[in-house]
Amino acid sequence: MDSRLTIVDVTGSTNDDLLEAGKQGATHGTGLAARAQTAGRGRRGHKWDSTAGNLLLSIVLRPCVNPAKYSGLAAVSGLAVLEALEKQGLANEIGLKWPNDLVARGRKLGGILVEAARDNEGKPFAVCGIGVNVNYVPQGGLPAIGLSDLNENVPAVDMLLDEVYHAVVNAVDAWAERLNAMEEDAGPLAPVRDDYVGHLNWIGEHVIARSPAGDELARGIFRTVDDCGRACIETESGLCVFHFEEASLRPLSE
Repeated sequence: MDSRLTIVDVTGSTNDDLLEAGKQGATHGTGLAARAQTAGRGRRGHKWDSTAGNLLLSIVLRPCVNPAKYSGLAAVSGLAVLEALEKQGLANEIGLKWPNDLVARGRKLGGILVEAARDNEGKPFAVCGIGVNVNYVPQGGLPAIGLSDLNENVPAVDMLLDEVYHAVVNAVDAWAERLNAMEEDAGPLAPVRDDYVGHLNWIGEHVIARSPAGDELARGIFRTVDDCGRACIETESGLCVFHFEEASLRPLSE
């Protein structure tokens, strides 16, 4: 296990803990995993069921890029988690749901929450929180599924933690290097866009875009995600583009 990765039995939220540690100067790659959380959360403040038996991990990230491009970190991290699961032979049925979920068999397998902040010296950093259902499937809320439902032989959570931790840190470092080699106006997803779109669910299919309040914003064919990470939906009246804070997508068949 990497010396920068600490595992505790229980905490409120690994993201909250590392946001505070980051403000105190915690270095790039500082990781914290918990057997269980009492106040886990996902995007838009939704509660994340954090019962023991699942992968619960947060990492301090200080990539050497313009902080305005931190919005690419969720996609980069999602791809890295998939890569780690592929190394374990576990990713055959797993895809990505825009903007930050892992899904399998139409159910939620995991989620990624990236929160940006500045430390006490004013330097930018982000905390990437990763939750993956391994041996326990949460009850209530969106339909969920666990790795143990997809595979008979799932490695111990600690082994998965180590794989996922290193995959995310390495992927973020590679992304930052590639992004800095591009033109200054390159979008945050530019280095990984093709790979990301290739793993997304519902590309080329009919979807509905809904606001955080649940109102329908558009319906049409989910064509792609642009270099800024926005979902591009072809509607009868033209192309509609949505930032991840503006909308979530659902297949029209649901």
